[in-house]
Amino acid sequence: NAINYIGLTDLIIQSHFLSVCGKPALNTRIVGGEEAPPGSWPWQVSLHIYNHICGGSLINDQWVMTAAQCIPSLVTVYLGRQSQEGSNPNEVVRKAAQIIIHPDYNPGTSNNDIALLKLSQPVNFTSYISPVCLAASNSTFSSGVNTWITGWGNIGSGAPLPSPQNLMELEVPVVENSQCNSSYGGNIITDSMICAGLQEGGKDSCQGDSGGPMVSKQCGRWIQAGIESFGRGCAEPNIPEVYTRVSQYESWINGVINGNQPGFISFKSSGTASCTIPPTNQAIAIAPECEYHVFFPSY
Repeated sequence: NAINYIGLTDLIIQSHFLSVCGKPALNTRIVGGEEAPPGSWPWQVSLHIYNHICGGSLINDQWVMTAAQCIPSLVTVYLGRQSQEGSNPNEVVRKAAQIIIHPDYNPGTSNNDIALLKLSQPVNFTSYISPVCLAASNSTFSSGVNTWITGWGNIGSGAPLPSPQNLMELEVPVVENSQCNSSYGGNIITDSMICAGLQEGGKDSCQGDSGGPMVSKQCGRWIQAGIESFGRGCAEPNIPEVYTRVSQYESWINGVINGNQPGFISFKSSGTASCTIPPTNQAIAIAPECEYHVFFPSY
């Protein structure tokens, strides 16, 4: 069936996954720590070949979004995982039944660094496993907007590189593309990328965090704005990390996933966003900063 796009700025009808995405039951983040409390980021997944190689995010009950660079071969997907070494009582494990890498992914430039994994079986949502909302195609995340990055990537330098046992979290501001491009010497950062980082450095994502989500709480929902892609070193001053800009791929994602499309929310960072989320399938009035995109099959 063909998929028709419907986006209304005043009234809209929610899709199933829009009614549940981006609302972690156990997340009360206001200011950040270092180690994420269990259940804080229930869309976070860990991709393994023999050990953890990359992060990713659950976007509906059977699809995970990650970076294209993270998919050299078939992977095992761990959902609801907190620790890479200890026990994980809330964990569910799935194989990747299908892997879709963006057809225009360029490993040399890291442009279009995005891939989708279909799980071998759907997962049931719990307080520790639930999907994130995604930034819709006309979203804007201006410089200074606060975002959170999460993962099990390296936490220092040296040999061997130290990596954390538990899922880590960090709050970082968006850096506008022109400034980010200047930091990288120009002609590096494209419109399909978004940057974030601390000007003073010292804290950042690093090896092992690739593919993981960069999210921002807007309209009362956690919206994924970026996918961890690349950087120059780790936590260097004035060198932001570069992420795949999720909003550029709304059409591609919905073209790959047949039915049960993820929940897309359009956020414009000029102005204060406020939204009221009613029960599923009810018409809602929303603030102009936030727009819900719902896809209906046409017959």
